[in-house]
Amino acid sequence: IETDHHEIHGGDSYTTHFDNTTTNSDNHRTAVGFKTPNTTERAHLVIEVTSSAPSEFYILEAPTIDDGVGGQEAIFDRERNSSSITTMIELSGTPTVSTSSTYIEAQLATLVGGLVMSHTQLVGGTGPKAVGGDSRGAQEWVLKQNTKYLFVLQNVGANTNMHEIELDWYEHVSVV
Repeated sequence: IETDHHEIHGGDSYTTHFDNTTTNSDNHRTAVGFKTPNTTERAHLVIEVTSSAPSEFYILEAPTIDDGVGGQEAIFDRERNSSSITTMIELSGTPTVSTSSTYIEAQLATLVGGLVMSHTQLVGGTGPKAVGGDSRGAQEWVLKQNTKYLFVLQNVGANTNMHEIELDWYEHVSVV
């Protein structure tokens, strides 16, 4: 049994998903974010994004964004019989474990910087698009501890666009 499959059955695999229909404006963004904990647990993350019109996707590591400007989305344990909860922390002023932060364009006005770790173009009406490679081993990101991450889908052109971002990860103690 592969590690990622084992983590599902062990109750240590999680998912969060956010959909947003944008206005017909160029560069309109949709985003999901969280902060990794300052522990030895590491998030092994894969991402899937779709859009109904041309867009681009990027991963930001350590961006700056005002606290409390986004919404919240539940994070689910993929083993539905498990009582485990994720160690990821949403980005509000009073952080909550087991939720991610979600953002639409108006809420992203205070977003500044961050290391662009990945950048992917999506041709209109394509998806789902796995970000990072063609297999879990090639797609997977092991996220840095105690760090904010933002996963952003952005319009290319003035089109109303259905953005979908799905994050799946398991949490495992670092072997490094």
